[in-house]
Amino acid sequence: MNRSRGEAAETIHHLYVALLKKYIASETYESFRARYNECIRMLNGLEKTLERKLPVSERRWHVAEETPEYEQPREIDLPGWPDTDT
Repeated sequence: MNRSRGEAAETIHHLYVALLKKYIASETYESFRARYNECIRMLNGLEKTLERKLPVSERRWHVAEETPEYEQPREIDLPGWPDTDT
C-alpha cells in the first residue's frame, strides 16, 4: 500500500508538471488530481482496516502507553488561598 500511495502521489506530481508546461488544461489536472487523492484516501483506509485485523503485537502503528496510577486527590490547604467552601 505504501508503494501504491507513493505511485499515486508521483502521478499527481507528473500531472502538475504537465499543467505547468501547458500540456493539459487546469480542469483536466483538477479532475485527475481529485481522483488520485481519493485513491490515496482509500489506500489509507484499507491500511487502517488491515492493521486492526492483525494481532496487537504485529501491528505496525501500535502505540503502547502505560496508564499512570494517580494518587488519591488530597485537599490543598495553603495559607493565603481563598476559602472555596463559602
